[in-house]
Amino acid sequence: MTRNAIGRFRRTVSPLIGAICCISLVTGLVPASAHAAGLGAPEARLPQTSDDKQREVNAILDELERLAEAMDNLAEDYAGAVNDGLELDKEIAATEGRIKAKEVELGAMQAQLQNVALKTFVGSSISNSLASILSSTGTLSDAVRKSYLTSVALNTGVSGLDALQGVIEDIARERKQLESQRTRSGGIADYAKKRLAAAKTSEAAYTAREQQALRDLGDLLRGEQSKRATAALAEAARIAESFSKIKVSNVSAPSSSAGIAVKAALSQLGVRYVFGALSPGEAFDCSGLMAYAWSKAGVSIPRSSRSQYNGLTRVPTSAAQPGDLIFSYNPVSHVAMYLGGGQVVAAPRTGDVVKVYGVNWSKVTGVGRPK
Repeated sequence: MTRNAIGRFRRTVSPLIGAICCISLVTGLVPASAHAAGLGAPEARLPQTSDDKQREVNAILDELERLAEAMDNLAEDYAGAVNDGLELDKEIAATEGRIKAKEVELGAMQAQLQNVALKTFVGSSISNSLASILSSTGTLSDAVRKSYLTSVALNTGVSGLDALQGVIEDIARERKQLESQRTRSGGIADYAKKRLAAAKTSEAAYTAREQQALRDLGDLLRGEQSKRATAALAEAARIAESFSKIKVSNVSAPSSSAGIAVKAALSQLGVRYVFGALSPGEAFDCSGLMAYAWSKAGVSIPRSSRSQYNGLTRVPTSAAQPGDLIFSYNPVSHVAMYLGGGQVVAAPRTGDVVKVYGVNWSKVTGVGRPK
């Protein structure tokens, strides 16, 4: 009886299992028992919904923004080093100029001593050592030269001995300073080289990620970028409008040359961005464009955005006027020129060009006013 019952159960279940297997083959689903036995393939990935793709696009754009900020910081480090190098070059040139002037002054004193010595030793020739002292500033050490000139001066009654000694000491001091400046210059050049290399590595990472994203998402990514830019422009204008309701006092008046600077900056629309560049019609970085535009207005400002931020007269953000410089991020790594109505003109970053766009007021660190 038991065997009959088991037989009936097998005859009933077998067709059922067969039916399940058939349905699984048609629908692409694998029975759990097949998975357990390791016989089935893994389930196929479900296609992305439009919401999934939108989330992916947003995540990629946020990632690109973070990469861009890191790249901007490195680029600003490089621009700052270039600016420091340029300023130090000016100091070196000034030091060299002072040394040259002091050597001319010392030469005049030597000539005076020579005339006195000739009169004193008339009828006899000047010794070789005296001749070298009177004809060259580089043959003997400063200490020996000072001792010899002092001796001659005392023996011949030349006045201004303190002045003579002072000139010799000045030259020695200036030469020591020049040596220090040249050492610092070499260090700055090395640092600038390293920062530029790091910025270019960061640039390559940003470009590769952006290109991959465009290959993967193409029009969807471009559409979101355009949508964000339009929204940012509207939000920037709205906030700028709200500034008109804020009362400010004791604010430095805008430069009368601001309009010239604005016109100069706008004349470079479409020029590409390049690290550390200041080449009208060819390439700019963000601070280079500002320095160029204001130079056209007859105003000299520092070269890097951080030095511009530290060197310019600061005004409240709500008091920003056309021609003012808008500084962003902390530490400062970007600068743009305000046009009014929430818009700026700037050279944003690698892969972009000089263009007009909306201010991201939430990222603004401060506003500087060239005078």
